[in-house]
Amino acid sequence: MKKKFAEFGDADGTTETVFDIAPDLAVALIDALRNQVGVEPPRHARTFDDLTATIAQTSRLIQHLDTFRELAMIQADDTSPHADRKAIAIAAAMPPSRLYRVLEKHGRPRNRKTETEK
Repeated sequence: MKKKFAEFGDADGTTETVFDIAPDLAVALIDALRNQVGVEPPRHARTFDDLTATIAQTSRLIQHLDTFRELAMIQADDTSPHADRKAIAIAAAMPPSRLYRVLEKHGRPRNRKTETEK
């Protein structure tokens, strides 16, 4: 299976290059970043070893992005004692109950009134 690479750049000309991306993961990542509707099954990986390598790399990416999303949610909540938690939950595509579990996991109070009244 021929691996892909990705290069990310900014307006200043700084670039970051990532090598050895499973081709099916590269396609899925591009589709997700472009907000494409519909997810296709792997087309490039055919053997058991190639498919499990794709699964493993996808799982590592998902775990990393889940943690990153949680940290971004905590930062968004920390921007103000009146940060809109409903908007945070909508942006994170999760119900409010799950948002509150994430916030509590990171030491943020469920009820901010008790924190601001002190």
